[in-house]
Amino acid sequence: MAIIGKNVIENLTLGMYENSLMIYREYIQNAADSIDKAINLGILKEKQDQYTVQNTTDLDDKEKAQIDIYIDQKKRTISIYDNALGIPKDKFYNILSSIADSEKDKESNKGFRGIGRLAGLAYCKKLIFTSSYIGENKKSIMIWDGELLKNILNDTKNRISASDLVDKVIDYKTEDCDINEHFFEVILNDISTENNELLNVKDVCDYLSFVAPVPYAKSFIYRSKIYDFIKENNLKLDEYDILVNGNPLFKPYKTHLLSKGKTYDEIKDIEFKLIHSEDNKLLGWMWFAVIKFVINIPKENKMRSIRLRKENIQIGNETTLSKFFKEARGSTYFIGEVMAIDKNLIPNARRDYFNINETLREFEKALIPILNGEAYSLYHYANKVKISFRKQYDIIEKENEFNLKVQQGEFFDKNDEINAKKELEKEEENLSSLTNSIDKLENKYKENNLYNKVFNLIKEDFQKKDIESNAAKFSQQNTIKTDSISKNDNENNTHTEQEKSNKKKKYKAQELSKYNKREQKLITRIYNKIRKVLAKDMAEDLINKIQEDLKSE
Repeated sequence: MAIIGKNVIENLTLGMYENSLMIYREYIQNAADSIDKAINLGILKEKQDQYTVQNTTDLDDKEKAQIDIYIDQKKRTISIYDNALGIPKDKFYNILSSIADSEKDKESNKGFRGIGRLAGLAYCKKLIFTSSYIGENKKSIMIWDGELLKNILNDTKNRISASDLVDKVIDYKTEDCDINEHFFEVILNDISTENNELLNVKDVCDYLSFVAPVPYAKSFIYRSKIYDFIKENNLKLDEYDILVNGNPLFKPYKTHLLSKGKTYDEIKDIEFKLIHSEDNKLLGWMWFAVIKFVINIPKENKMRSIRLRKENIQIGNETTLSKFFKEARGSTYFIGEVMAIDKNLIPNARRDYFNINETLREFEKALIPILNGEAYSLYHYANKVKISFRKQYDIIEKENEFNLKVQQGEFFDKNDEINAKKELEKEEENLSSLTNSIDKLENKYKENNLYNKVFNLIKEDFQKKDIESNAAKFSQQNTIKTDSISKNDNENNTHTEQEKSNKKKKYKAQELSKYNKREQKLITRIYNKIRKVLAKDMAEDLINKIQEDLKSE
């Protein structure tokens, strides 16, 4: 007779997950499966989503399906509760004491291996399962002693078998309850001090908002477009009401993208793709946001990257699909989701990818041209457009800067002005070729609506910058003119002799009227030396400071 040692239990509990927060996902997916069954049996309301119209007249008489998570930091306790079917009393002990012996169908259930429910044992002293089945007046309670389990596992001299170990660390009892109650609750008592992250409500909410099968936030204006696509293509999207300490969770997709706390881009539309195998079998679908695609989206945007999901539960993390991009960083140019739907795309035990089979290889083969080809081409195209517009904008900026310097007398002398003019003319020689380059980029994908959107987004961005820049220059010029108007002249003589004198002052040192021409030439020579020795920005700063000091003396 084969002997299964106690270390199997360690691998399925203490060594199962690299991130302790994953236990929330395990208990949620079990609760979701039970909710689905309760809805099919007519015990709970059909989930109220954006693309399903309810016609049943008695829905209001039924309970609304809900998963409640309560975190008590003071008592160091976590509860995960659902109001679904529960487990019948005569099946409770066998189901909850068995390991990797689930009766669930892997093709239709989110959790099906029968090991995820033990995940909490690694992080608490007591793991308690409580359940009541509809129509029964008894609730069943099973307590797993996590502390005793760890002590036995750490005792190298104790050669107890896995089954004997389970019998030793569990306790079972029943209690009276209302015959109409139906629920299942997991309680983790006395969370270990080294796992305080499990009690951090914000961290838990942030994690579950992406991982769990929750709805899109109502503030995400494109959610209705996603739901419309689902309805039009006869697809399904599992969504559940999940609350943490009474606050509902939503996917944190937002319209605006941030860089250092400030908006630098925004979602202007979303695109969809159906993912088919070579024999035209539907394997999944995806959506992604239409943005400018000109930089890697900063990490402060929690929704960045294309996320992989099955039954609306995240598979892996934000980097899982990066291997399908020609460049690993490619995924972070995008925001979106790939929804795997084929029943043979089965999440592995850690839910960081799928079990390897023929369907997975078909799925990967279908993803490669989308992510490695189309997505790569799109953000590289966007980058070329951005560079071309940036160069064009920079030349126009330099023209404006030159004209403003002439007007304000910012050049040191005639040679300084001539040299600046020559440099500008060299830049202007490229302006025509740049304009042609931009026209070619615009025409290259003239028939492609997505590329047209991206091109126009980038174009509008630079036009906006140009308008803002010109407005700033106009304001600056106005300020200069206003400052030179005398406050002492009467209405018929508004300009002072000083202003008339200023019109003759073409170069920078001439503003220093208290110095004679010889001294002004010396100051100009000093300014020229500073410019040659220091970097441009440093030189300009230093020169301006000297100029202000000399004016105020």
